Amino acid sequence: MILFTGEAGATHGYHDFWDDDGVLHYFGEGQVGDMTYSGGNRAILRHDVEGKVLLLFQMMGKGRPYRFLGEFQLAGQPYEKPGVPDTRGDLRTAIVFPLRPILHEVTPFEATQVGEAANEELALGSTVALRLSEVRKKQSLFRRRLIGVEKECRLTGVRDLRFLRASHIKPWSECGTAAERVDGHNGLLLTPTADLLFDHGWITFEDKGTLVPSQLLPSDVVKRIGFSVHSGRKCGAFTQQQNQYLEYHRNKVFEKKLAQTDDPVATLIETLGARPGYAGTP
Repeated sequence: MILFTGEAGATHGYHDFWDDDGVLHYFGEGQVGDMTYSGGNRAILRHDVEGKVLLLFQMMGKGRPYRFLGEFQLAGQPYEKPGVPDTRGDLRTAIVFPLRPILHEVTPFEATQVGEAANEELALGSTVALRLSEVRKKQSLFRRRLIGVEKECRLTGVRDLRFLRASHIKPWSECGTAAERVDGHNGLLLTPTADLLFDHGWITFEDKGTLVPSQLLPSDVVKRIGFSVHSGRKCGAFTQQQNQYLEYHRNKVFEKKLAQTDDPVATLIETLGARPGYAGTP
């Protein structure tokens, strides 16, 4: 079975979302009136019994290709949600299916070092390994929520997840709550070079999407970096929630990290150690 999720569904009253346990709450089909357990909804409910596979795709926008999000399975009994508007704006009862991904991780982000990570956990004490496992689950949840907010790198236009990193706007280590760490609005999809510039405070963004480069950014780097980082470049508007995190980035990260580091070699080593493969670690 082919399932679709995306912003366009909101016009029909579909509001798919990820809960804190990494389960996707997927709204069933039916654009007008109460949803019923017939057609596609019945097929989702009985997919395991009938030997059907649920494949989920993300709608990227009109005229754009779809993004494959993986295989899913029903994680529990569906539930009914009253007061959901249909296509005409009339309130109706919707059916919501809790779906769990077969693979815990968003695999395109995990292109390398999966085996090494598993060996690391085996070598650690049980308490530390458990904590590491929970951190990785939260990182995966953050990535899944993020790709529902951001579709591509704002600086390069790359949409292939294999070449993108899930970058926190307000750094993981500085988040005050667990909710901030897994909030998809607290992030950007960036290519590795763009991620480095943003993460280390060489660039930031205004609320309306205007790029702000640091005056300390070497002119030779600007010429050779491969994409435009000129001041005032428009990179697309942000959501209201993203703007709250961007304010923190402008005040606490932009150019502030540069003043904290005098040794470029040490910074390089730290960056390599903190970001194995494409895991998007904090």
